[in-house]
Amino acid sequence: MTDGRLEHRPASDTEVVEMAAAAKRSRAKKKRASPRRSRARHRPFVIDFHAHVVAPEVVAFSKGHVVDTGVPDSAGVSESLKEDWKKWRQTVDLKMGDPKVRLQDMDKMGVDVQVLTPSLVHQYTYWADPETSLGMEQRANNRIAEMVAVAPDRFVGLGGVPLQHPDLAIGEMRRCLGELKLRGIEVSSHAESMELGDPKLRAFWAEAEKLGAAIYLHPAGVVQPRYGKFQLWNSVGQPLEEALAMCSLFYEGVLDAFPKLKICVAHGGGYLPFYAGRVDRNYFGKGFTRVNMTKSPSEYMRRHFWYDSCVYNADMLEFLVKKVGASRIVLGSDYPVGEPDPIGFVRRVRGLSAADKEDILGRTAAKLLGLSI
Repeated sequence: MTDGRLEHRPASDTEVVEMAAAAKRSRAKKKRASPRRSRARHRPFVIDFHAHVVAPEVVAFSKGHVVDTGVPDSAGVSESLKEDWKKWRQTVDLKMGDPKVRLQDMDKMGVDVQVLTPSLVHQYTYWADPETSLGMEQRANNRIAEMVAVAPDRFVGLGGVPLQHPDLAIGEMRRCLGELKLRGIEVSSHAESMELGDPKLRAFWAEAEKLGAAIYLHPAGVVQPRYGKFQLWNSVGQPLEEALAMCSLFYEGVLDAFPKLKICVAHGGGYLPFYAGRVDRNYFGKGFTRVNMTKSPSEYMRRHFWYDSCVYNADMLEFLVKKVGASRIVLGSDYPVGEPDPIGFVRRVRGLSAADKEDILGRTAAKLLGLSI
């Protein structure tokens, strides 16, 4: 630290490209020097499915259309609290943009592979016109691909799409999985005026199923005054958005139309798995609510969704395992702002067998992403 400022800064786009090129040359040299040997592992292989990346130019473009992540200028918030938050934010910005710092953190945490995703809370383009939104998503996706190239044995990537424009979203999804060699797509909880189950998005879901793309559902945040105070957009709004998005997908018949979709929901699926009884009660008691459904909400939760482990309370993860099964849960830290010890968190959960823990820590994510571990 120097004068209260971080001595390091996030790597620029040019530096990330240069690091990727240098890493490629280094790998080629090592490959020529000696054949690659598989090392014996004495612990489960760990994949962190919930790790965010930012592209500074996309963050700047999104300003005014994303949630306020700062400390509000209100009574009771001291200058000391504001300064602490500012320093924390500097650290977060560094970690979101610098692959070297990220790799150091992964080593400390015991994480073998991170799944890099655009941080929708900071960079969100669904509000923009079609071509501009596409261009910004492409910039963010290119940056993720460049970071993956820095350490392809440690990083895999999911891209973003202009979901509010389904035709363009399909094209960019194809580019992500084809040209950029990413493993899937991250989407927010709705596409501006369209819910995820909107008929206009059917072609997108059809293509995602066809491509076998992993879909990560992570809300961009609720930009409404009601959720602004005390950062309720984060504590209450995100899990509410996840519940609404999941409901849209099964109430509107998307999961029946495309049963092979691989959709993983952030933050343990939000509120829905933990309050499924009331939703099931409506399904059984109000026939007009299930016109597009063939199963109860709880069945969709067990058979059509996956969930990350970022729920912060061990008893909540214990309940989620009972509700949907350990084979439906992947490790998620919400790096660099969430669970600091995601592996220890999973290990503290009661009632998990060694096989369950291996599933959550890495095996289930590997299957979703098509990785060999």
